[in-house]
Amino acid sequence: MSKKQFIKRHHLIINKLRSNPCSFKDLLEYLEKHSLDCEENYVISKRTFERDVQEIGEIYNIDIEYSRSSNVYQIVQDANEGKTDRLIESFQIFNALNISDSLSNHIIIEKRRSVGSDNMHGLLHAIKNQFIIDFTHEKFWKTNNEIKIRTVYPLALKEARNRWYLVAKDPKDSIFKTFGLERITNMRITSKKYEHPNDFDANEKFKYSFGIITNEIEPEKIKLCLSHDQANYVKTLPLHYSQKIVKENDKECIIELHLSPTVDFIMELLSMGSEMVVLEPESLKIKIIEILERSLHNYKPL
Repeated sequence: MSKKQFIKRHHLIINKLRSNPCSFKDLLEYLEKHSLDCEENYVISKRTFERDVQEIGEIYNIDIEYSRSSNVYQIVQDANEGKTDRLIESFQIFNALNISDSLSNHIIIEKRRSVGSDNMHGLLHAIKNQFIIDFTHEKFWKTNNEIKIRTVYPLALKEARNRWYLVAKDPKDSIFKTFGLERITNMRITSKKYEHPNDFDANEKFKYSFGIITNEIEPEKIKLCLSHDQANYVKTLPLHYSQKIVKENDKECIIELHLSPTVDFIMELLSMGSEMVVLEPESLKIKIIEILERSLHNYKPL
């Protein structure tokens, strides 16, 4: 069996047991069905399945146990469900992109700049071992072709809106900063070590952030009224983990969030155009109106 089939079989087992606990017989029927659909063989023996259970625990940190009383296998711990989902999604995309050339014209890939993933492994190594790093960083909003050499304490990696960022402490001013991985070049991991700052917790720092901006704006309750069509998009891809539906009917949907109304969040709201209205707070509503009025002014005849 190829490595690709081996990985896909793991994913099939995870998906089946996530949907509901089942017996080994039911699991085999599920694997047989997918074998026919995909024209590949995922059928395994009981011994191979037990080995798969152990490997799934080691690779994905998902614990699968057998319940004698109900004669079913079930997931009892799925510690990193979000990360596992991303791993499975990445494999599925990789698998699709490696499909036969006869379908190459039916897969349209966005032409975009690299997200800087080539630096990820080195950065994680530096973060884990608390090594100081330096690199060349190019700003998007640069003046006089500003490219700076940075020396920082790497603390975490964060994804936001399909981009990856390094979160680091700048020893020059002791400020926590973010750097887009696609704008980092000539990265060097030094042999010098730093002490992890006691006042830094990655999850807590970005708890109320929409993206990567974490300036000192107090989080607050935000209410938005979305058109029915726009709401369908926002429900499948929430703006923030705190998002919840307050009211919904055939015409509109009111959602509530608790976050800091930073510039990147305001830009996201504006991208919805007339499909979104800010209900609360009044201060955010006024900001949106001011921006829209300035934009409208730009289109007035000279």
